Amino acid sequence: MTELEQYRGIGRRIREILALKSPLVAVSLLSKPEDIPTGVEELDSPMFYCCMVKYAMAGNTFYATDKLHECKRGASALGLTEPPKEEITGEFYFNKASCSSRMAARRYFESAPCLRAGSVYATLLSPLETAPLKPDVVIAETIPRRALEVIQASIFERGGKVESWFSAPRQICSYSTVRPYLGSLNITFACEFSRNKAREMGLDYLDEGVIIGIPAELLPRIAENLPLIGYIKKRLGEAARHDLEV
Repeated sequence: MTELEQYRGIGRRIREILALKSPLVAVSLLSKPEDIPTGVEELDSPMFYCCMVKYAMAGNTFYATDKLHECKRGASALGLTEPPKEEITGEFYFNKASCSSRMAARRYFESAPCLRAGSVYATLLSPLETAPLKPDVVIAETIPRRALEVIQASIFERGGKVESWFSAPRQICSYSTVRPYLGSLNITFACEFSRNKAREMGLDYLDEGVIIGIPAELLPRIAENLPLIGYIKKRLGEAARHDLEV
């Protein structure tokens, strides 16, 4: 079995254990055109990155260069382009009444994880179960109770704690993708911009859901540890008994 096949299997296994409504999303940040796998089609129209994540949860596989990232704030966070001037100055969030001042808006921007402009050529997204290449980051949407299980599985051997970062904007691009890309598992929520744009496409983020961004290299450990945790083992056993009775 290849490493890619292992990751696909992990995607199916975690989805089953957590009873996710949608598949995990595999995200790859490609640095040059040659990195695009043969047969993967380019996104056919511009879309916000936060909508791309939900579009991949719906079963779609695609790549998108800067010109297809409709939201340049998200594209800049992901390293595809320079940030828009109105975000750097704070005008964007202040004018949207997302904060009380331009200084607060600038703090939104300056504190958000981001990649160097021009370091990424394209984003490639797909369901993990059918990913065309090993991902850099894996994103899941679930209820808080299942997110706790993922957190515990990630520290099952060493104990300790997981520190997650939250803000108001940039929750899918900066906090669910870039921070995990830089090596830290992060639990957060879809921001209001994400929810509104996804809703326009009929791809709603769950009001009761949280977003988990996972560094791909951490995923095998999580998949291995989930069924070893006592209360998860009990839940899975009860579910299996119920299936047999039915």
